[in-house]
Amino acid sequence: MNGMPKPKLDRSETYTYEDYLTWDGPERWELIDGVPYLMASPVPEHQQVAIQLGAEFAMYLRGKECRAFIAPMDLTFEENKRTNKVVQPDLFVMCGEYASDKRIIGVPVLVIEILSPSTAKHDFLRKLNMYQKAGVKEYWIVDPDEKNINVYLHDGSILRWTETEYKPGEKLSPTIFPDLTIDVATIFV
Repeated sequence: MNGMPKPKLDRSETYTYEDYLTWDGPERWELIDGVPYLMASPVPEHQQVAIQLGAEFAMYLRGKECRAFIAPMDLTFEENKRTNKVVQPDLFVMCGEYASDKRIIGVPVLVIEILSPSTAKHDFLRKLNMYQKAGVKEYWIVDPDEKNINVYLHDGSILRWTETEYKPGEKLSPTIFPDLTIDVATIFV
């Protein structure tokens, strides 16, 4: 397939989901406000954390109306193909009505990003701000190196840090699923 040239890493141009669909190659990209960000391949520790979290949510959500999705899965907050926001969260949960085609369309109730050295700034700043504006209710940032989980809750205007770092030996429940209790130690195997 001869698609559009891949984005420039100097970020001098902005792009849309429509552009994104034409890019060839095995690379994974995200668009935040039209700016392309190349995603590095995850390291093994990242994948192990993703598998453990995915298993927790998959088992809990079985038979319920909500669904968990794991990367790589494109997420846009609006159906318009001219949207300039396309992300691939490590894990996100959709409840109620949402659309899907080659992507999931809508605002997740929960987004989880797993840090790597190349994504920390991206996850703590760019994505946090984007998820905040989109109205994501709960955002977790998981740090495999420090073995902790930081939780941010939307208070109606911003995603506010709960001022707690959940560590092995502690338990964590998503606010939307208070009966799901995750033993943090099982995430960092």
